[in-house]
Amino acid sequence: MVTTIDRQWVARHLLLLEAPIPEAVSSALGRLLADTVAIAAYARRHQVGGTQMDSTLAQPASPGCSVWGASLRTDPARAALLNGTAAEALDFQEVLINPRNNGHAAVVIIPAILALAEHHGVVGERLLRALWIAFAANISLAEALGRGHRSAQAGFRTTSLIAPVAAALGCSALLDDDLDRVCHGTAIAASSLSAGLLSALSPKVGSYSQDKDLAVGFSAQHAVQSVLLAQAGATGPTAFLTGEHGWLASFGFDTAQVDFLSSNPLTKSLDSFAIKPYPACFGCQTAIRLALELRQQVPAGQVVSIVVQVNDGSARSLSTRVIENDLAARFSLPYVVASAFVRGRAALEDFEGEALVDESVLAFMSRVHIQASAEMDQQQARSGGFPAALRVHALTGEVVELAYDGPYAALDRGGRDGLLQGKLQALCDAPLLARLQAVLDAPSRAERLFGVGA
Repeated sequence: MVTTIDRQWVARHLLLLEAPIPEAVSSALGRLLADTVAIAAYARRHQVGGTQMDSTLAQPASPGCSVWGASLRTDPARAALLNGTAAEALDFQEVLINPRNNGHAAVVIIPAILALAEHHGVVGERLLRALWIAFAANISLAEALGRGHRSAQAGFRTTSLIAPVAAALGCSALLDDDLDRVCHGTAIAASSLSAGLLSALSPKVGSYSQDKDLAVGFSAQHAVQSVLLAQAGATGPTAFLTGEHGWLASFGFDTAQVDFLSSNPLTKSLDSFAIKPYPACFGCQTAIRLALELRQQVPAGQVVSIVVQVNDGSARSLSTRVIENDLAARFSLPYVVASAFVRGRAALEDFEGEALVDESVLAFMSRVHIQASAEMDQQQARSGGFPAALRVHALTGEVVELAYDGPYAALDRGGRDGLLQGKLQALCDAPLLARLQAVLDAPSRAERLFGVGA
């Protein structure tokens, strides 16, 4: 096979199969594993979003791979689809914080790699290294692609473009050391993507439909199928990322920068995948924290108006005031801020059932005003994060303001881990919580997640 930038990119990541695993990498992978499985299991138990269709693709107690949160089994590709769909359903998943790009990765990578690992019995450090390879690859792909695929009129889902390619590389590395076969598996994934679109999340359209969840599931399934086909002898193009009509040329628009594919995977910090503290879109996270803190100074009954300043993209995409289902609520800055002020919390139950028609919250939304901020745009360009500022006007005439550069501002590792523990306790029953804690304590034993069911 001809040596290309693409082949070199794959080869550099395969070197992680032999590199010492840093403690920071191991710990980050443990957190991502626990977070992803907990979210998926909760979503399926509560039949949220795309999880409502599980029975069409899996059967109770049949042989095969685990379907998280249910007593179902199926083949590895369908398990990846179902678990990826469930991991996305609450919009409670991680997000990459990077100046070049944002997007979800764990919702595709973890369902795909765990399904193949369970099917083939791959355990221990090999499994952990495959995950490391995939997450490191996701970062360099995100940096190379930029944000052009979801700007102007384009609306490709970042997760659908990047994560299945990274997952295919990780899945290939899980099963094989052969560079040619790993390249083919990754190339097939990149060249035959199920490229999800963002149309359901447009406030102008307002469907907030289940294709959002299913697109992630399809991406995880696609990664598994691409790798299995390559293992059976199927081939893909040599310049699948950088060549004419390749991945970057097709999806990079005016923001692609191929040089990022030459970076060293060892330099990629997996801590850049931020775990959400609240069950809503990441663009809402900082505003929720601000609302909860400012509520302590100005109770909901004393609020005249609230001005929420965020970056321009969030101001446009998170502006809906029509709350017809849980997904619309999770993607609405007016709703999440109103809910936090009225209820004094941001809990799972605030985005479910009767909470979505609570007149006290819906009426309070009229007091919440969203503003695009050029300063927030500049901050996001520098850090890749989601800064926000809230200004509350009280009946007394007092005006109180607060701003953070992200939901974890001023929190150390201990503070973040405390939030994760609270999140896992809210999502899990006792047996699952114990299993996830064991993985947090020893990420190299990720096979403890095999067989996770109801």
